[in-house]
Amino acid sequence: MIHYLKKQMLADTEFPFHIGIDKYRSGESCRLHDHDFTELFYVAGGEGVHRYKDRETYLGRGCVLIIQPGVEHSYQVAKGSYLRIYQVAFCQDLLGGEWPALDHALSYIDPFFIDPSIVGKKDFISYFTLIPSQRFELLMLLEKMYSEYDQKKWGYHCLIRLQLMELFVYLSRWTNAGSHQPGDPVIMKQDLYQEVCKYIKQHYMNPITLEQVCTYCGISQSAFTRNFKRVTGLSFIEYRNKERIQAAKDLLITTDLTIMMISAKVGFSNVSNFDRVFKHFEGLSPLVYRKHLTASDRSAFV
Repeated sequence: MIHYLKKQMLADTEFPFHIGIDKYRSGESCRLHDHDFTELFYVAGGEGVHRYKDRETYLGRGCVLIIQPGVEHSYQVAKGSYLRIYQVAFCQDLLGGEWPALDHALSYIDPFFIDPSIVGKKDFISYFTLIPSQRFELLMLLEKMYSEYDQKKWGYHCLIRLQLMELFVYLSRWTNAGSHQPGDPVIMKQDLYQEVCKYIKQHYMNPITLEQVCTYCGISQSAFTRNFKRVTGLSFIEYRNKERIQAAKDLLITTDLTIMMISAKVGFSNVSNFDRVFKHFEGLSPLVYRKHLTASDRSAFV
């Protein structure tokens, strides 16, 4: 199947931004086209070929591409493969008020991102490949951005602008540091699992699954489980539950929330499961844990 796209414009002129997640099957392609906005591609899975400025580049997991307005490009899925792509489209003036905040960082950020007038006049870095730990970090950011755009809750415009700025800072940091070049595989693995741990600490209350994390990292569940336990000493589920129980202990001490409310707040779908996991780590139930706290224990945490 061939997808043909004519010169495009972003539909919302007041907030010229769009993010989508597309999957293309073997044999599918997108013909040569251009658009009047900047587009950022992130390849989350599969393989293919991208044609941009009369050059062909390989598309594979971890590839980042930045396509300037008015420049024709196309892409095609490799035979027997697929492509899963995050596509971020935006107009430069969307961030007109935010760029000045980064004046102090101009030496680290590609001028293309700072000054819209440079578009089309500078051969900036438009293609590079991230190492595994960077892929995970970028995917988490793209997922948050996608969620904000999809749900469109109050204030989503503001959050997406901030997330775009965060995305550009990370990309500029990675490209300037040269960390997109192949490195020591052992260090790359350690960095990756440290990023996973950091993500769990920040999002333990969400329904994070082993399958989800392995998909983001591009690693099989067996390899991820083996290496994660080697780095942390715990399985993925144990590590996630440990963070949840630590947060629950703090809530039991510092608040008067019910056990049911605390259970839900730290990410458990039902109280009985929360009770069982709490006993596994602490040797007693949440209710008994709270009752055993003395007045001095409570005041120490207030």
